[in-house]
Amino acid sequence: MAEPHLPERVVNSLISSDYARLVGRTLSERFDYIVDIASLHTRDELLRRLELDRILVRQVEKWLAFHGRRLRRPTESIDIAMCGLEFRKRRIRRSRLGARRRRLDPKATPKEPG
Repeated sequence: MAEPHLPERVVNSLISSDYARLVGRTLSERFDYIVDIASLHTRDELLRRLELDRILVRQVEKWLAFHGRRLRRPTESIDIAMCGLEFRKRRIRRSRLGARRRRLDPKATPKEPG
């Protein structure tokens, strides 16, 4: 089975959404996490964003399913949905590693005044 693709109109809509701003500041970050951004939307939100085009929403659902994901359910909190996303896991891992390096690096410890 060939990988489903998203029309440019859908991609542009997703990367300009409010959820995209929560995921990444730059367009590059938003493109990297487009699956996460799409999965934060509910079906109704996408229908409104895509001007009630059910065919496009179905394409998004198939595309997400191909990537092992789904749209957020209306009863799911956006906060809970964001906690499990890949971009959060990667940032948390990076910040933990950075903190560990700072603790182990003697040059990074604060100097005593005197």
